[in-house]
Amino acid sequence: MRLFKKITCQSCSRSFGSEEERMQHQQTVHDKDSPYDCKVCNQNFSNMQDMRAHLQKFHSYKKDRTQSA
Repeated sequence: MRLFKKITCQSCSRSFGSEEERMQHQQTVHDKDSPYDCKVCNQNFSNMQDMRAHLQKFHSYKKDRTQSA
């Protein structure tokens, strides 16, 4: 049985199997150069595609959903 070391993100408490995975998560989700933010939970994203995937996975948004002005 292989044991995995759990490395936790200090910003959101998500666990990772390696420091490299945690660092990549930190850069793409929490760093200041993340212009896209989830209006539901305030999580930040470096690109719109990641934010849309987050909305679909965690907030039940549908792929074809459009925002009305």
